[in-house]
Amino acid sequence: MMTTDDLIASLASDTRPVRSGTAAWRIAGALLAGGFVSLIALDLVMGTPLRAVATTGIMVFAVKLAYAIAMTAIAASLLLPAGRPGQRIGLRWAWLLAPFMVVLAAASMEMAHLAPAHRVALILGTSWRTCLVTTVALSAPVFAALLWAFGRLAPTRLALTGFLAGVASGAMGCVIYALYCPEAAAPFLLVWYTGGMMVSGLSGAILGPRLLRW
Repeated sequence: MMTTDDLIASLASDTRPVRSGTAAWRIAGALLAGGFVSLIALDLVMGTPLRAVATTGIMVFAVKLAYAIAMTAIAASLLLPAGRPGQRIGLRWAWLLAPFMVVLAAASMEMAHLAPAHRVALILGTSWRTCLVTTVALSAPVFAALLWAFGRLAPTRLALTGFLAGVASGAMGCVIYALYCPEAAAPFLLVWYTGGMMVSGLSGAILGPRLLRW
């Protein structure tokens, strides 16, 4: 009969060293793979990207893209400690607020120069429903890819990991949508891009305990 010590020795004999940075590369690869699938899907529906840049201008496009990329990168970087036992995020949560506060400041400046009657129109733009639905839909392939990436990381805080995976997925969805977005106002960016990220994040928090369990 095999003893406990024999079992441990048997399991340990088949271990292999893990290359440093493997987890980070898996997450980055999942984001890129999921984002590529989302881009192909949106291209089939909406056609060639970047056509709206001629209307919005390069600077506005760059701001939208930078906000989405920054949120993607920050949420993804927080996934590593969230998905590993014994590690804590701590005050690194505040990193997520930095891009948001920049966009909030820009939106506040735009709103300050408008009469109250015109502010709602600036927030809604002409495509707020399309923006919200599309960014959340585009996050689905990215979230699925991240679930695959976490298949070997053994997360223990499943709701937190799911939330951050959802935010990262939603932010990547915003990166893809920014290539098509016809809006030029910072308040629109603040409300609907952030809204898409948060809907994806909350969905991830709900699904995480079910789909990330190992």
